Amino acid sequence: MFTVITWCTSGYKYLAEGLISDCKRLGYDYHIYELDKEFPNLAAAYCNHPRIVRQGVETFNKILFLDVECRIVKPIPEHWEAPLVSVREPAQNFWITYNTGTVMADRSCIPWLDMWVLLVDAWGMDNLSSDAYIYWPNDIGDELPFNAAITAMNIQLNTVKLSYIDRTGKAELARGLWKNEHTVIQHPTIHHWPKEEGLVECKKLFVQNFAGDPEVAKTLFNTSKNIVENNGWIFDAVEKYYAPKEFWPDNKRKWISEPVILSSAQR
Repeated sequence: MFTVITWCTSGYKYLAEGLISDCKRLGYDYHIYELDKEFPNLAAAYCNHPRIVRQGVETFNKILFLDVECRIVKPIPEHWEAPLVSVREPAQNFWITYNTGTVMADRSCIPWLDMWVLLVDAWGMDNLSSDAYIYWPNDIGDELPFNAAITAMNIQLNTVKLSYIDRTGKAELARGLWKNEHTVIQHPTIHHWPKEEGLVECKKLFVQNFAGDPEVAKTLFNTSKNIVENNGWIFDAVEKYYAPKEFWPDNKRKWISEPVILSSAQR
């Protein structure tokens, strides 16, 4: 059996509540590493992942590392075995092929975990400036040294798909708060909402994290009611504002009708 581990800073500790409740419901041992440290940007925070994974293996032998915001929808399948990592779908370039928000590892993984940590340190990955990216902000992070480590050491990984766009496929991880019959883990992005003011980016977060069909928003904004709640979101049909329920009304955003395009390279 494995221990579910994650980490957070004090400002994001509240996100662990959902994951803790899932572990209790499913009977999984868990451990939360709380760091008294702040990070200058998301990429720097991501680069703390390998240290936490390595520490977890040392302490608990076999671990399932999940980003703190993740939710476990149903029991982890028996075919999930270390070394395991989630892979982005649609597929991405080598520096962001994987998403290390889901990693299963045990003591047999220590050599490549050490190499992953070494490369993060050698390349100063946790000190990258906010403008150090290729296509999207924060698209250079710990996944690049992860890929370098497992490639150089010829590690044969087990992978599980993390679907960013297709809600009808067989991917076992969902990027957002939607799910289908195959979903094991939800990896939401809704916690980015309060700090995101761009209306296009906010709509992307909505499309990812609205549990129902996002197209229903068109009808919700045309109802006779002033305020409508649906799938954990609030919609102001008169003023055309919306937000996740937990961020309403302080962080409400203006609705835009233009469609948005999601990318598995972003967030």
